[in-house]
Amino acid sequence: MAEHITVYGFETSNNMKVRIALKHKGIPFTFETIDPSDRSEIERLSGQPLTPVMVHGGSVLFDSAAILRYLDANFPDTPRLFAGSRERIWEIEEWEGFARAELAAAMKMMLPLRLAGEEDAEVAAHAQELFSDATARLEDRLSGREWLMGDEITAADITAAPVVFRTEKAGFATLPEGRDRTRAWIDRVMAFDV
Repeated sequence: MAEHITVYGFETSNNMKVRIALKHKGIPFTFETIDPSDRSEIERLSGQPLTPVMVHGGSVLFDSAAILRYLDANFPDTPRLFAGSRERIWEIEEWEGFARAELAAAMKMMLPLRLAGEEDAEVAAHAQELFSDATARLEDRLSGREWLMGDEITAADITAAPVVFRTEKAGFATLPEGRDRTRAWIDRVMAFDV
Protein backbone atom coordinates (compact mmCIF):
# COMPACT_ATOMS: atom_id res chain seq x y z
CA MET A 1 0.00 0.00 0.00
CA ALA A 2 2.18 2.81 -1.27
CA GLU A 3 -0.44 5.57 -1.18
CA HIS A 4 0.24 8.32 1.35
CA ILE A 5 -1.93 8.59 4.45
CA THR A 6 -3.31 11.91 5.65
CA VAL A 7 -5.15 12.21 8.94
CA TYR A 8 -7.33 15.27 9.64
CA GLY A 9 -8.15 16.26 13.19
CA PHE A 10 -7.12 18.20 16.27
CA GLU A 11 -6.08 17.40 19.84
CA THR A 12 -8.57 14.81 21.03
CA SER A 13 -7.97 11.34 22.44
CA ASN A 14 -9.38 9.76 19.27
CA ASN A 15 -6.99 11.70 17.04
CA MET A 16 -4.10 10.82 19.34
CA LYS A 17 -5.12 7.17 19.17
CA VAL A 18 -4.79 7.11 15.37
CA ARG A 19 -1.44 8.91 15.43
CA ILE A 20 -0.11 6.50 18.08
CA ALA A 21 -1.26 3.48 16.05
CA LEU A 22 0.37 4.81 12.88
CA LYS A 23 3.65 5.56 14.65
CA HIS A 24 3.65 2.22 16.47
CA LYS A 25 3.15 0.46 13.16
CA GLY A 26 5.84 2.60 11.49
CA ILE A 27 3.46 3.85 8.79
CA PRO A 28 4.35 7.30 7.41
CA PHE A 29 1.53 9.84 7.50
CA THR A 30 0.74 13.52 7.54
CA PHE A 31 -1.45 15.03 10.25
CA GLU A 32 -3.48 18.03 9.11
CA THR A 33 -4.73 20.06 12.06
CA ILE A 34 -8.20 21.49 11.53
CA ASP A 35 -9.98 24.24 13.41
CA PRO A 36 -12.59 22.51 15.60
CA SER A 37 -15.00 25.37 14.92
CA ASP A 38 -14.71 24.90 11.13
CA ARG A 39 -15.25 21.30 10.11
CA SER A 40 -16.16 22.01 6.49
CA GLU A 41 -13.11 20.14 5.14
CA ILE A 42 -13.92 17.10 7.28
CA GLU A 43 -17.52 17.17 6.10
CA ARG A 44 -16.42 17.55 2.48
CA LEU A 45 -14.07 14.58 2.75
CA SER A 46 -16.20 12.20 4.79
CA GLY A 47 -19.78 13.45 4.79
CA GLN A 48 -19.82 13.85 8.57
CA PRO A 49 -18.30 16.27 11.14
CA LEU A 50 -16.31 14.01 13.49
CA THR A 51 -12.56 13.49 13.62
CA PRO A 52 -10.29 11.80 12.93
CA VAL A 53 -10.72 11.37 9.21
CA MET A 54 -8.08 9.35 7.40
CA VAL A 55 -7.48 9.47 3.66
CA HIS A 56 -5.45 6.63 2.17
CA GLY A 57 -5.43 6.61 -1.62
CA GLY A 58 -9.06 6.38 -2.63
CA SER A 59 -10.24 5.31 0.83
CA VAL A 60 -11.73 7.80 3.28
CA LEU A 61 -12.40 6.55 6.80
CA PHE A 62 -13.74 8.11 9.96
CA ASP A 63 -14.13 6.70 13.47
CA SER A 64 -10.87 5.95 15.24
CA ALA A 65 -11.83 2.35 16.05
CA ALA A 66 -12.58 1.67 12.38
CA ILE A 67 -9.31 3.29 11.37
CA LEU A 68 -7.32 1.03 13.73
CA ARG A 69 -8.94 -2.04 12.20
CA TYR A 70 -8.29 -0.74 8.68
CA LEU A 71 -4.61 -0.25 9.52
CA ASP A 72 -4.32 -3.81 10.85
CA ALA A 73 -6.08 -5.26 7.79
CA ASN A 74 -4.20 -3.22 5.20
CA PHE A 75 -0.72 -3.18 6.75
CA PRO A 76 -0.33 -6.81 7.91
CA ASP A 77 3.48 -6.70 7.90
CA THR A 78 3.54 -4.06 10.66
CA PRO A 79 3.06 -4.70 14.41
CA ARG A 80 -0.46 -5.98 14.99
CA LEU A 81 -3.02 -4.17 17.12
CA PHE A 82 -5.52 -7.06 17.30
CA ALA A 83 -3.35 -10.18 16.92
CA GLY A 84 -4.07 -13.49 18.54
CA SER A 85 -6.98 -15.76 19.19
CA ARG A 86 -10.62 -14.83 18.96
CA GLU A 87 -10.72 -14.65 22.76
CA ARG A 88 -7.73 -12.28 22.86
CA ILE A 89 -9.33 -10.01 20.25
CA TRP A 90 -12.57 -10.00 22.25
CA GLU A 91 -10.62 -9.02 25.36
CA ILE A 92 -8.91 -6.18 23.47
CA GLU A 93 -12.35 -5.02 22.32
CA GLU A 94 -13.63 -5.16 25.92
CA TRP A 95 -10.83 -2.80 26.95
CA GLU A 96 -11.67 -0.51 24.03
CA GLY A 97 -15.27 -0.40 25.25
CA PHE A 98 -14.12 0.26 28.82
CA ALA A 99 -12.03 3.20 27.57
CA ARG A 100 -14.88 4.71 25.55
CA ALA A 101 -17.44 4.30 28.34
CA GLU A 102 -15.94 4.20 31.84
CA LEU A 103 -12.61 5.97 31.32
CA ALA A 104 -14.19 8.67 29.15
CA ALA A 105 -17.14 9.24 31.50
CA ALA A 106 -15.48 12.17 33.30
CA MET A 107 -14.62 13.83 30.01
CA LYS A 108 -18.15 13.32 28.69
CA MET A 109 -19.59 14.89 31.84
CA MET A 110 -17.25 17.88 31.96
CA LEU A 111 -16.90 18.79 28.27
CA PRO A 112 -20.44 20.18 27.82
CA LEU A 113 -19.94 22.40 30.88
CA ARG A 114 -16.59 23.61 29.54
CA LEU A 115 -18.06 24.38 26.11
CA ALA A 116 -20.91 26.31 27.74
CA GLY A 117 -18.49 28.21 29.99
CA GLU A 118 -20.20 26.82 33.09
CA GLU A 119 -18.96 25.23 36.30
CA ASP A 120 -20.73 22.75 38.54
CA ALA A 121 -18.86 21.51 41.62
CA GLU A 122 -21.21 18.56 42.09
CA VAL A 123 -20.71 17.35 38.51
CA ALA A 124 -16.94 17.87 38.83
CA ALA A 125 -16.83 15.81 42.04
CA HIS A 126 -18.84 13.01 40.42
CA ALA A 127 -16.58 13.07 37.34
CA GLN A 128 -13.52 12.77 39.58
CA GLU A 129 -15.08 9.84 41.44
CA LEU A 130 -15.84 8.00 38.19
CA PHE A 131 -12.33 8.68 36.89
CA SER A 132 -10.77 7.45 40.14
CA ASP A 133 -12.80 4.23 40.01
CA ALA A 134 -11.97 3.58 36.35
CA THR A 135 -8.25 4.24 36.77
CA ALA A 136 -8.19 1.92 39.80
CA ARG A 137 -9.15 -0.86 37.40
CA LEU A 138 -6.24 0.12 35.14
CA GLU A 139 -3.83 0.15 38.08
CA ASP A 140 -4.93 -3.37 39.06
CA ARG A 141 -4.67 -4.64 35.48
CA LEU A 142 -1.15 -3.27 35.07
CA SER A 143 0.17 -5.17 38.08
CA GLY A 144 3.04 -7.32 36.82
CA ARG A 145 2.65 -6.24 33.18
CA GLU A 146 3.70 -3.33 30.96
CA TRP A 147 0.61 -3.35 28.74
CA LEU A 148 -3.06 -4.14 29.26
CA MET A 149 -2.76 -7.39 27.32
CA GLY A 150 0.64 -8.41 28.72
CA ASP A 151 3.98 -7.96 27.03
CA GLU A 152 3.02 -6.01 23.91
CA ILE A 153 1.08 -2.87 23.10
CA THR A 154 -2.31 -3.45 21.47
CA ALA A 155 -5.36 -1.45 20.47
CA ALA A 156 -6.47 -1.75 24.11
CA ASP A 157 -3.57 0.44 25.26
CA ILE A 158 -3.76 2.74 22.24
CA THR A 159 -7.44 3.39 22.93
CA ALA A 160 -7.32 3.76 26.72
CA ALA A 161 -4.15 5.75 27.46
CA PRO A 162 -5.05 8.83 25.36
CA VAL A 163 -8.40 9.06 27.17
CA VAL A 164 -6.67 9.23 30.56
CA PHE A 165 -4.04 11.63 29.19
CA ARG A 166 -6.62 14.04 27.65
CA THR A 167 -8.92 13.88 30.68
CA GLU A 168 -6.07 15.08 32.85
CA LYS A 169 -4.60 17.54 30.36
CA ALA A 170 -8.01 19.20 29.87
CA GLY A 171 -8.46 19.46 33.64
CA PHE A 172 -11.61 17.32 33.70
CA ALA A 173 -10.25 14.97 36.39
CA THR A 174 -6.94 14.02 37.96
CA LEU A 175 -5.23 10.67 38.22
CA PRO A 176 -5.21 9.95 41.96
CA GLU A 177 -2.02 9.52 43.97
CA GLY A 178 -0.69 5.98 43.98
CA ARG A 179 -1.47 5.21 40.36
CA ASP A 180 2.23 4.77 39.57
CA ARG A 181 1.80 1.81 37.19
CA THR A 182 -0.91 3.69 35.32
CA ARG A 183 1.20 6.84 35.07
CA ALA A 184 4.20 4.88 33.71
CA TRP A 185 1.91 3.06 31.22
CA ILE A 186 0.46 6.37 29.98
CA ASP A 187 3.99 7.66 29.45
CA ARG A 188 4.93 4.53 27.46
CA VAL A 189 1.88 4.79 25.19
CA MET A 190 2.01 8.55 24.74
CA ALA A 191 5.72 8.39 23.81
CA PHE A 192 4.47 7.30 20.37
CA ASP A 193 2.65 10.64 19.97
CA VAL A 194 5.66 12.97 19.98
